[in-house]
Amino acid sequence: MISLSALLVAIALFLLAMGMASFVVMLKGCLVVREMVRRTPAMDLTLLLKSPLVPAVSVVAVLPDASLQSREFARRLLDLQFGNLEVVVALNGRSEADLSIWIQEFRLIPSARLDDPLPEGRGVVRGLYESPEPLRLLVVDVDAKRRSSNAALQAGVVAASSPVIALIDPECDFDAPLLLNLICPLLEDPKHTAAVCGTMPPPPGLTGLTAYFGALESLRSWLARCAAFAGWDLLLPVPGAAMLVRRDVIQSAGGLRGGPMELFLDLHALVRRDKNLRIAFVADAVSYPRNPRTWADLLRRAAKDQAQIGRALRRPGRGGIWGIGWGLPALFLVRWVKPLLETAALVAVGAGLMTGRMRPALAVLVLLATAGTGMLVSMAAVALRELAAFHGSDPATLAARFFAAIPENLGYRQVRNLWLIFGFWQSP
Repeated sequence: MISLSALLVAIALFLLAMGMASFVVMLKGCLVVREMVRRTPAMDLTLLLKSPLVPAVSVVAVLPDASLQSREFARRLLDLQFGNLEVVVALNGRSEADLSIWIQEFRLIPSARLDDPLPEGRGVVRGLYESPEPLRLLVVDVDAKRRSSNAALQAGVVAASSPVIALIDPECDFDAPLLLNLICPLLEDPKHTAAVCGTMPPPPGLTGLTAYFGALESLRSWLARCAAFAGWDLLLPVPGAAMLVRRDVIQSAGGLRGGPMELFLDLHALVRRDKNLRIAFVADAVSYPRNPRTWADLLRRAAKDQAQIGRALRRPGRGGIWGIGWGLPALFLVRWVKPLLETAALVAVGAGLMTGRMRPALAVLVLLATAGTGMLVSMAAVALRELAAFHGSDPATLAARFFAAIPENLGYRQVRNLWLIFGFWQSP
């Protein structure tokens, strides 16, 4: 029978190997971004803004209410610089008062599209409202009592009228030229580009541990799950990402069966069947995760992302669990197995030290395999970000993020592991 000490040694060695693998993956991401920056031609955004050759885009967003934050996000979408832009807001969970606020603030009227009700929206869509002013805003009133946010997203996509659909995370920040930068891969190769996903690390902004911890998480995701996975044709959306998907490609993939994660899994299945299609990645001048201001913001972001990954793993879609190769199993190891093993090992070490039945050397090995490798990976992410970019950073912010890796792995990491373990089973 295997002793507890031998089991802890095996877990520690596994966690050390996982830490080394994380560094290798981030290094791959760094090299991918450097190559992208080197070979991507600069485009005149003014010409793109005025060119009639740029396809129309419908930005679809699911918003829960008529709060100031929701309405400000809608206005930011309307302020995006783009020649032919439509904004579709799907209201999921609203009250009668919420709908009245939207109607009054944006001067909405019932849409003429209700003359031909959306067949896919029967039982889901209660009404469509649009602005008679130059604002191209369409509000989809979704019956949330029987439906989920994914159904609201589906209703918004069905109601949209443009050949290209944009999905922007409501919890991200972006600048006005976002769509102009995101559309470039579609213009360079419109026949073979099925979708575009873009995100970048958050720029210097808020200070404090919560902001630094959020920035470190974003850096790791940007290098690994975005850049490195894009280099291996395994790209999946992350918190703060913005996406463009051709409507005809969504239809070819079987429609929208869930959120952005499920959509990209189905797109990968389609790309593997049709070798002429590809999914492009944009690593700069696009959207980025909003800096968390509180611990609750950190928790909400981690739990939401983990719930989406868990749903995708439980319902991988048409390609199955191996639909994008080793990508989904690797996410399962990193996002659930690893936190579970780390937590179990630390609990066992704590109990062993309290009872005097564990050698201090073994406790040190477990601490190095968990917190120690975590510090090195986070510090490496900060350094690799500087190597990937061809523009400088603020030295104070760089140093703060670098050394924030120490407290991140001596307290926050252990709490985050619990969030990830339980968040995996929650509904997104």
